[in-house]
Amino acid sequence: MHISEDIFSALADQELAERFRNAGPGLKDEATVLGVIIRNVLASEGQITNKAIIISLIRALESAQDDSEAHILRQTLEIVVGVTPDD
Repeated sequence: MHISEDIFSALADQELAERFRNAGPGLKDEATVLGVIIRNVLASEGQITNKAIIISLIRALESAQDDSEAHILRQTLEIVVGVTPDD
């Protein structure tokens, strides 16, 4: 699944946006997950906050179907929380 870099422009936190825009192949899955989360949050709430992203990632992690999916979600969550420690 290809995620347009434009989706990251919805993030208020530019450090987080740049982290995923400049992500290499090693963070491809995490960038895809974050893109899906951003779209879902925008659709349901109309705006993006780091708190909404974190909550969405935790919910997705709680319902992960396998270890691989859980690992990618956990990695994405760790990056988001690491870049935005005040949330």
